Amino acid sequence: MSKQLENKERRTQAIIDAAEKLLIESTWDSVQMQDIANEAGVGVATLFRYFPKKQMLIIAVANQILSEEFGFYRSVNLLDATGIEKVEAIFTRVNRLDNPEALKKSKFIDIFESNIGELENFVTEAEEYFKIRNDISNIVSRIVSDGQADKSLPSGAGVTDEIMTMINNYSLFARKLALMKNIMVLEKHPGTDIQLKIMHDMYMERLRSL
Repeated sequence: MSKQLENKERRTQAIIDAAEKLLIESTWDSVQMQDIANEAGVGVATLFRYFPKKQMLIIAVANQILSEEFGFYRSVNLLDATGIEKVEAIFTRVNRLDNPEALKKSKFIDIFESNIGELENFVTEAEEYFKIRNDISNIVSRIVSDGQADKSLPSGAGVTDEIMTMINNYSLFARKLALMKNIMVLEKHPGTDIQLKIMHDMYMERLRSL
């Protein structure tokens, strides 16, 4: 790799990192391109040469956050563990109650996916994002296939869909509880940890009983 290309990639990454730092902490409208340029240590004109629209930066941040998730799923798939143990590892990962930084990133992805249809040319501009999502789905499918082969997960064509639904629901529920944690301390019961454990145990029991 040439020095020029290396410097370009390093600057691109610095800009994306700066955008992520600011965008997960605030609303998209309140973060200006000048703010991102200042955080990245580049001139705003330079920023616009790399990312002519803020939308491009928002998508780049979403790609980066989802790529981290893909890295986790890939590492789970490589574990020396049974299929059901790998699924449980995913449940543990998506529990955001005690990880404020992960919760901020999850909130960003929630907002991104809720508004992606409003982004200009989102199908083409967010093509990489959809590819990463499909890659994660493919890894889950492999985990299920391996679990069926080692007989820790039930056989059947619909099991992958059921497990993917469990993961999505568990992740959404965990994020909701994390967001409501300060409010829910005012309620007597059940607490956030208890509610999440109940869902975890229900899903694990479901998988063992199929």
